[in-house]
Amino acid sequence: MNKIWLVAKETYRREVKTWSYLLMILAPFIFAFLSVGIGMITASSGDDNYIGVVTSNPALKQAVKKSEDFDNYATKAKAQKAYKDEDIDGYVLVEQKNNQLTATYYSNEKMDSNVKSELLTSMQAVQHQLNLRQAKLTAKQSAALATQVQFKQTVKHTEKKSFDSDPVKQISFWILLIILYMLVITYTQVTAQDIATEKGTKMMEVIFSSMPGGDYFTGKILGIFGEIITQVLIYVAGFTAVYFVAPYIDGFNDLFSKYKPMIDQAIGNLVSWGLLFTIIGLILFIIFAAFCGAIVVKSEDANKAVTPLTVLMLIGFLFTLNMSSGSNTILAQVLSYIPFLSSFVMPARVIMGDASNLEATISALIALIAASGSFIWIRKIYPGLILQTDDVGPWRNFKRSLLN
Repeated sequence: MNKIWLVAKETYRREVKTWSYLLMILAPFIFAFLSVGIGMITASSGDDNYIGVVTSNPALKQAVKKSEDFDNYATKAKAQKAYKDEDIDGYVLVEQKNNQLTATYYSNEKMDSNVKSELLTSMQAVQHQLNLRQAKLTAKQSAALATQVQFKQTVKHTEKKSFDSDPVKQISFWILLIILYMLVITYTQVTAQDIATEKGTKMMEVIFSSMPGGDYFTGKILGIFGEIITQVLIYVAGFTAVYFVAPYIDGFNDLFSKYKPMIDQAIGNLVSWGLLFTIIGLILFIIFAAFCGAIVVKSEDANKAVTPLTVLMLIGFLFTLNMSSGSNTILAQVLSYIPFLSSFVMPARVIMGDASNLEATISALIALIAASGSFIWIRKIYPGLILQTDDVGPWRNFKRSLLN
């Protein structure tokens, strides 16, 4: 067992120290930081200018003071100077005549519709108070005017949200599909190339003389999964940090608070069946990627040998992509029970509400049995494949392995 962990440790250490692995890990973070940085620079440059408001009404001044879009100015002359110096985008002169507020906007461009709506809402609230004061109503009459309608509803049956109308399901669907696609396409290539390169070194006979070939295969698979776990944990740690820090970041706290319930639901979708099928799918693809790397003699042929796995992955990816329309066809139901493809199709069906937990359990058990059986079989024939150095082609090597 110690030798297995030694092989796993060496495989893991060799791969994680490469520049390609480091860049693969850092690429999403670099992209995210650049996007956030550009967004913050753009936001800050856009927030430098405001709309000036000139008014003598105390209530309106207080409303303007609380707003992030307006600045109070004591006189029209001061507002004009600020506009000339480009400190503000324009200014509004609010006058009160005969208990009526009148606003006049001065600028080279029209006021933004959202900013205009905010100003008019504040003015309307002040105007309402002026109207009540002018009408000289009693407290009882004022309360009567403030009475609003009441609306109640009793719902006996609520229709379940469809996939097309549920943004949480759509977000979960796309995140799951992209994560599985990226992990599978990356690590099948890495695994096949690593195995094929080792086979070409002619050192395997020496290694197998000191430990069983099956144990060496187990160590290789564990080392590769260590790389995947490291990558996933780094991403989880990064997301967790953003999740807890976002409420305290200026400019993002309001947006995060608004979408936090959706984010929590999406996380729940991903860490349930999505996580299980991703793990099982990766096990299957990596085991057979190691097999593909072992049946070639030249390391440059590893990419060709892994083509069937790439085709299977693309079939699962493209078919699941087509399921985004919400169609739950007979073909989708069948493919969700076939190992390799089920890792894409079944969790998507669960997210879309087309498959029950029982169906997902059966599919996961089938995939798990296939992964276990494949591991036992390839572990058994792996030493013979690695020690085949005559260049008879991958297909003939594969047929030989079936006879072992």
